[in-house]
Amino acid sequence: MNALVLSTNPGLVDEVRRLAAAASVEVSVARDTAEARGSLQNAALVLVGADLPGRIPRRGGVVMLARAATVPVFRRAMDLGAERVAVLPDEEDWLAERMARACLPGAFGRRIAVTGARGGAGASVFATTLALMAARGGARVLLVDLDAGGGGLDTLLGLEGTPGTRWPDLAGLRGRLAPRALEEEVPSARGVAVLSHAHDRPCALRPEVVASVLATAQRAYDLVITDRPRDLALTADRTVLLVPAEVRGVLAARSVAAGPDEPLLVTRGPAPGGLAPRAVAESLCLPLSGHYDFERGVPAALERAAPPVRGRLARLCARLLDGPLAA
Repeated sequence: MNALVLSTNPGLVDEVRRLAAAASVEVSVARDTAEARGSLQNAALVLVGADLPGRIPRRGGVVMLARAATVPVFRRAMDLGAERVAVLPDEEDWLAERMARACLPGAFGRRIAVTGARGGAGASVFATTLALMAARGGARVLLVDLDAGGGGLDTLLGLEGTPGTRWPDLAGLRGRLAPRALEEEVPSARGVAVLSHAHDRPCALRPEVVASVLATAQRAYDLVITDRPRDLALTADRTVLLVPAEVRGVLAARSVAAGPDEPLLVTRGPAPGGLAPRAVAESLCLPLSGHYDFERGVPAALERAAPPVRGRLARLCARLLDGPLAA
């Protein structure tokens, strides 16, 4: 199935075509509803430029494309019955994934993002433990490192010397990977596949490449868990916001907590000033999904590339996977 673009804006059309190519989605283009003819009802997804005059027949699967989220744009989107206004280029990753979900067959796994309120909050360890607990429960799991400046999730599982695909190998990707190719090429340990950055090959990733790879991953795995920096705007089915129980952590978390999608708040002790988890939740206007305290044996276990699957953090991850993070 294909996507239909209704727009008279050549720049907008070219941008959608680029994203569609990265997602291996076919698109057709029309300048108005008369030119679209039967494609308007048969397309899996209809992308309407804010420049398009007039109306289109009511149907599901309509997204309005715009350069800015203005009141007139939203009013027009409501008139057309659009499910969402996608502002480009800011929401390129969302649009690429939406096209893939609509136009490509096959089931999609869930994507969970883990974001630390600040550097050193423990997001990498949390994401790794979450992945290990999900794998112990029988899920096919991919752990994705999106923090190019971190120490590497592969290191936490002892995979830094294991051959396999890393992000630099995918930086020049055109089109979409086959799900089986991704499964066969990334290294894995303890039932968790890991896509990480290369320690000796830094690279900058284009948003459409990341979106394409993650959409492929969701077709290959039951669960895709990303270690996502605060400043990286990527969609997820659920986001876990990890906040140290301290004033600095709470202040740093406010920008994430105020986003459009409410994250699951998890706090981590110790609290050097006695800040209670409930006080953190009240300050961020979020319900508290869980709390755990620092465990003395964890740093030594991480040095041995053996994140523990017992203890307070592991029990919390298991509870979240069975509860708010469940499919």
